[in-house]
Amino acid sequence: MSKDRFSNLDLNLLRTFQVLAQEGNMRRAATRLHVTQPAVSHALQRLRHHFEDELFIKVPDGMKPTQFARSLLERLKPVLAGLAEAVNDSNEFDPLQLDTTLRVALAPHLAHYFGAGLFNRLCHAAPNATVELLEWTAETPVKLLNGEIDVGVNIDFPHRSKELIAAPLGWDLGVLMVHDSHPYKGDSITPEQLSPWGLACLFNPGITDREPIIKTVLNAHGQSANVRFRSSSVSAVLDVLRQHDYFFPHSVMMLPFHRPEFRAIELDVDPKFLAVDMFAYYHRGHQHPTITLWLIEQLAETIRARRTPLEMADKLP
Repeated sequence: MSKDRFSNLDLNLLRTFQVLAQEGNMRRAATRLHVTQPAVSHALQRLRHHFEDELFIKVPDGMKPTQFARSLLERLKPVLAGLAEAVNDSNEFDPLQLDTTLRVALAPHLAHYFGAGLFNRLCHAAPNATVELLEWTAETPVKLLNGEIDVGVNIDFPHRSKELIAAPLGWDLGVLMVHDSHPYKGDSITPEQLSPWGLACLFNPGITDREPIIKTVLNAHGQSANVRFRSSSVSAVLDVLRQHDYFFPHSVMMLPFHRPEFRAIELDVDPKFLAVDMFAYYHRGHQHPTITLWLIEQLAETIRARRTPLEMADKLP
């Protein structure tokens, strides 16, 4: 297991480290930091001990960072810049002044149901901004890392980069949807009863490509899943439900959009199998952290505004 160097690090030392690298001179660094030269020297000794590296070597015109120090500086640069912006702009941020492009990627079902509502909220709060709403794809995590997308919203997914921060947005609850003409008329169904019926499922690119969540749930109860149709388009799945007696594993938050043409059937299992956490993902080193956090707040408010409390409150795991 790698050594945890962060938990016992004095973050003030990172500022000294950065200024020393920029100035390449102990005296000039002390002047910028408004401290004495011995104080900078002491801080450097602590940094060397902490990172177990010389960090800077003497050269004729001052100090030169080691290879390790250069690598560390490159990784710290966006983090320190983000901290500076967050602190400096925390009381000055005004979304009415935003004239940038906001790029948000949403899981397929969220894009289908919440896209317009999110745009209307952002348009009202930041009328001068341009909004680009995208569907989550297998490439979204990479685009979050390289800055092509500001924030992505989806369920938890494995093997993501440590550079992606996952901010909790709340939770969702799975339910089965069928067309109102479906021959099964019960309000709930057991895994054993569901197993023979055909299922129409959504793809969640890069997350449930190989196996839909309902298959995992049924397998956990000793049953198989009869998946007959899959698509990344909610509209395509709904069209199939109009023509076939399939069950659609979906989100309880979406039910109000579909009544009375479609109805809900609860899967009779422990709610822990049906509850799914949702997260807003963004790059740890985002250049505009204040905007990012504001954007996540708008996403959370949009989702909360569509939540159906009476249907969901008694189903918490």
